Amino acid sequence: MEDKDIIEMLNSWNFWNHELDIGIEREFYPKKAIDLINESKISIIIETGIRRAGKSFIAKQIASNLIKEGILKENILIINLEDEMLINRDYSTLLNIYEVYKKNIKKGNNCIIILDEAQEVDKWEHFVRGLTEKGEAKFIITGSSSKLLDSEYSTLLSGRQVVIYVHPLNLMEYKIFTNNKKGVKNYIEEGGFPAVVLSKNKIDIIKSYFDTIILKDVISRFNIRNNDELNRLARFYITSIGSRVTFNSAANFLKLPVKTVYNFSIYLEKSYLLFFVSRFSFSIKAQDNSPKKVYTIDNSFPSMLGANPIKIRGRLLENLIASTLYLISKYIESFKFYYWYEDNKEVDFVIKDHNNYKLVQVAYSIKDERTKEREVSSLLDCANKLNAEQLYIVNIDYSGEELIEGRTILYVKAEEWITDMLIAYGF
Repeated sequence: MEDKDIIEMLNSWNFWNHELDIGIEREFYPKKAIDLINESKISIIIETGIRRAGKSFIAKQIASNLIKEGILKENILIINLEDEMLINRDYSTLLNIYEVYKKNIKKGNNCIIILDEAQEVDKWEHFVRGLTEKGEAKFIITGSSSKLLDSEYSTLLSGRQVVIYVHPLNLMEYKIFTNNKKGVKNYIEEGGFPAVVLSKNKIDIIKSYFDTIILKDVISRFNIRNNDELNRLARFYITSIGSRVTFNSAANFLKLPVKTVYNFSIYLEKSYLLFFVSRFSFSIKAQDNSPKKVYTIDNSFPSMLGANPIKIRGRLLENLIASTLYLISKYIESFKFYYWYEDNKEVDFVIKDHNNYKLVQVAYSIKDERTKEREVSSLLDCANKLNAEQLYIVNIDYSGEELIEGRTILYVKAEEWITDMLIAYGF
């Protein structure tokens, strides 16, 4: 490309001559990033998370906030590596873009470069390392899979990068996006992908997201040949949220080799489509040898690609709690969560923060006395084994407390419990 064509392309991506659409601001992520940018030792911020969670908009929000803080517009360079105008996506193209920018736009010695969807370009990490070692730039890098965090890249960028995990809208963000007109019942069904929340064609969008994640973040990345087997496994997991699964049981059900299920499961987790929760045990070996519980990052997948959401609303609520805990665990190193299963009794979540335990049962409704008795019985057994004092039954519409066998059980509405957890951990 000629210089004038590169400048024209860059102008369309950047704030230099016009305002860009930055969407509805999600304050947590820009603040987190800017605090890191202002630390002199940090030169690379990697935004990662599931495709379409809003990373590109957040990157522009970071740029917009930096400009408000006094950084010159010309010293922030956004490179959109998914733009169709970029015919060649390689290391030399990045170098060429930067040289044209440096010669025609950049003011002074330092700048901040945003590489949007960096995994689209081979050897992007060499470009980043070169400029950071020269002290010419700090970087914000977005990417739609954990490929950006693979050991080969981490080695090259060692000691320079900090990861910001971007989740679909949490409940508080969801309420902002919907002007507080929708609450947890809607959130349970439509999930937190920004474009889905703001669109009327929700199911079509989610189908396209699912297909793109499978194609770009799994099939293309890991060179998978049997697409049908991968799709079947992904949909099996999505429709099995909250269930205890093993690779053997999934392989038997789908009539696939266990090794295939094992590999595909790892790939699907690396794409951020789903995650697995371990059984709580003080023995690491027992944890590893026990079934995992499977969940999806966002409720839209099981709700819109699986069964009627009304029929699985209890499992959707459990998935929502799991997804919220997953988000917190990405930012709080001491925060771990598990499920508990012993003597045919189960507690949905054992939350461990340092040596503090919270036990959480999730039930859409506790109006049925048998359901309530079952949840309470499991909670008490687990509490006695772990000597836990904080016992919760999270449900859709009832608040209260009950003293049973010397232990207080708190019944908390899901909306309140999720909000309190997000606030308590700084979201």
